[in-house]
Amino acid sequence: MSNNCVFCGHKHLISKTTRYIYQKNQQLLIIDHVPCLECSFCGEQYFDASVLETIEQDYQAIANAEKQPTRFLQVAIEDFSLLSL
Repeated sequence: MSNNCVFCGHKHLISKTTRYIYQKNQQLLIIDHVPCLECSFCGEQYFDASVLETIEQDYQAIANAEKQPTRFLQVAIEDFSLLSL
């Protein structure tokens, strides 16, 4: 992988961990401490294909009731057009 951000062209990508939100259809899986490279200028994040494959496999295991997630989180959802501005 190049050391330049594809989005902004900045030359400094740093290794860190982040929260990744995986969505498939109407279901969400939130994964904490996911390794990535992040542009220190614009914040764009890059993930290895193997990391994303692992997340997909974990989602499938949970969706197929082969595995229980660590915890559940209740999430509120709003439509932007309904927000009072």
